[in-house]
Amino acid sequence: MKKLLFLLLILPLSACFDADLAFVVHNDETATMSAHMKMGPELYGMIASSGEDPCKDGVGTQNADGSFNCLVTETDTIDNLIAKIEEESKNAAENSGIDPNQGVTIERMAGPFVKLSFDLAEMKRTAAESGMDPAMMGAFQQTLQGHGIHMTIKGKEIVETNGTLSQDRTTAEIRIPLAALLQPDSSLPDVFQTIVRTE
Repeated sequence: MKKLLFLLLILPLSACFDADLAFVVHNDETATMSAHMKMGPELYGMIASSGEDPCKDGVGTQNADGSFNCLVTETDTIDNLIAKIEEESKNAAENSGIDPNQGVTIERMAGPFVKLSFDLAEMKRTAAESGMDPAMMGAFQQTLQGHGIHMTIKGKEIVETNGTLSQDRTTAEIRIPLAALLQPDSSLPDVFQTIVRTE
């Protein structure tokens, strides 16, 4: 899951993909992180040709049209997930390596609450530094239409979010069109954050 989140941050927008990312907080102090990513034939071919397994930590399926689906799920206690993120981030900093949790933060708050944050500014920065010729930008944005990233956070009660809140207050979500990463979009926040009641 964390590797797939990091992949989204560093992908050059040279091919289309769609991703559904979900974080579900259960009533027993555990949480499930899941990611379902569909890569277009060009992106899958680029990753496969490098010798990397595009779905090392999950279940991958190649489709007849050359596209590729990857489903990754992980369930653990909230405290264990927090500890893993902190440990891996510390190791990456000490060894000047890649942090697989870049952009993902889980933290306890006073009372039975957990705050989840996803750094979208890093995605926008990576896209802005892609170096694409402005003359090609318009045509390329057309190919990205209809593709994007969908993030959802679910729990007993969402007490605060800057995403879209469901009527029953159990789900917060945000949709990020790929085209919005290539141009200034004031409707897209720098951070998608949500506070969830755990009990």
